[in-house]
Amino acid sequence: MTDTPALTDAPRPVMDILVQRQLDNMASGNGAYLETFLRMVRAAGMDVRLVFAPFQSFGNRPWARVHPRIQALVKDITWPGAVKIGERYWSFSLRIWARFAVRLLKEVYRRAGGKLVIPSYLGREISPLEARILARACDDQPAEITLAEYSSMGPALKLIRSRTIHACLMHDLLSDRAARFRAGGQVIDFDETSLETELGWLSSCNLVFFASANELETLRPHLPGARLAWVAPDAPDYGAIEESPAPRVVFIGTVHGGNVEALNHFLADVWPGIRAEEPKLELHIAGSIGKTLTPQQAALPGVKLLGRVDRLESLGGANSIGIAPARFATGVSIKVAEYLLLGMPCAAYPLALEGFGPVLDDLVVVADSPEALKAEILSLARDPARRAALSAKAKAEARQRLSHAEPIRAIREELAARK
Repeated sequence: MTDTPALTDAPRPVMDILVQRQLDNMASGNGAYLETFLRMVRAAGMDVRLVFAPFQSFGNRPWARVHPRIQALVKDITWPGAVKIGERYWSFSLRIWARFAVRLLKEVYRRAGGKLVIPSYLGREISPLEARILARACDDQPAEITLAEYSSMGPALKLIRSRTIHACLMHDLLSDRAARFRAGGQVIDFDETSLETELGWLSSCNLVFFASANELETLRPHLPGARLAWVAPDAPDYGAIEESPAPRVVFIGTVHGGNVEALNHFLADVWPGIRAEEPKLELHIAGSIGKTLTPQQAALPGVKLLGRVDRLESLGGANSIGIAPARFATGVSIKVAEYLLLGMPCAAYPLALEGFGPVLDDLVVVADSPEALKAEILSLARDPARRAALSAKAKAEARQRLSHAEPIRAIREELAARK
């Protein structure tokens, strides 16, 4: 775990995080990754204040809440133009209420059979008005580091007058996101942007954190004056692993476009061939992703839908073959890290490892086609010694390779240089 005690008992420095989205969903990849980032910041010895954009953070409804797991990791929350009643924040803005009314009409139209894409605000540059409001809120209580969550919040950093280290958390390289969605046949429901524009948003940043090691390397030549650090997926301290008595294939996933496409592809193009050769082998599907399957998919031979699994330890061990058949991705495949930390041999397409750079390459069995993936899974299912060796190597090395030592060092050194 990265949530370790502070270095001293002195007042902790503060990081302001500028947010332009709702933080009520921990089943999404960006929600889980923000939680990981917050744990890392605490481990670096800092407290966190969330500062919400007054309009954009509400999206298309005038109320919002902060998930308890996020709430537990922050010291304070500032939401200009809103009031907190119970566990919810309510907007004072008439524009938000009007937007909510339009959203309701669109939803009625869609449920009546109309074809309509309801856009998200991901990738949309923060408006000048909201940027000014956020900057004033930050100047009222200056923080040692002020971080934009997503590069599109970068313009707000440039309006802050108080002395603070400018930083950004790159969940995704937004200028590359649309191309990835098109390649995966996904609907683009967000604002597209160019690399030039995104670099402009980042131009005042001294410190930039990345979810994807590959995206860090992509931007490194373009950000020579900034310090860049990769924040790997969290490495939780799992309990005792419950070994399966027989080999099985495991897919863990939440509902998002990449997971849905990967699982559909695996069930259509890989699993039937595996079952034809090993009719006793089962595929256990864990997490909310199971809800996306059709009745026909759920009834496929050997498929077991587990739903939410509170103790992932029950899925781990050398007899569980974790799969990551990702053909479309826009960040880091957290499931690969989970498989390895649970001591599972893992078989994956190359794209599933892209966000890790070369860090995990020799811990994972990589296959570059459906036929190759089928062959590797069958090989693992039939070879207990190979499974055991991969499991032992993952247990021994994955945690250290996913360490947060580098981003923690980056924070501490930037704070020291500021004094």
